[in-house]
Amino acid sequence: MSDYADKLSSITERKQKLLEEENKLIEKRKKEIGALAEKFGLLTVSDTLIVGLFSEVQTALNDKSEKIKTWENQGAKFLKPKRNSKTTQESAK
Repeated sequence: MSDYADKLSSITERKQKLLEEENKLIEKRKKEIGALAEKFGLLTVSDTLIVGLFSEVQTALNDKSEKIKTWENQGAKFLKPKRNSKTTQESAK
């Protein structure tokens, strides 16, 4: 019986560590999303506007809409120049 208790205890400890890691990742992601919202001036818009945006995104994700590809392409264009400028700066050193 003791072997089972040890294994269960070990599993419980691993589950707790995974939950802690998950929470850390979620908090990090929330900060990243908040930083993007700030970058785009969305921190001062109304909650109803934000909820409307999130609702539209959720619907598009659920429906597997073509909008998702459009949004991803726009996001990639926005992010790409910054990555390239870092690469250019690093290669110039």
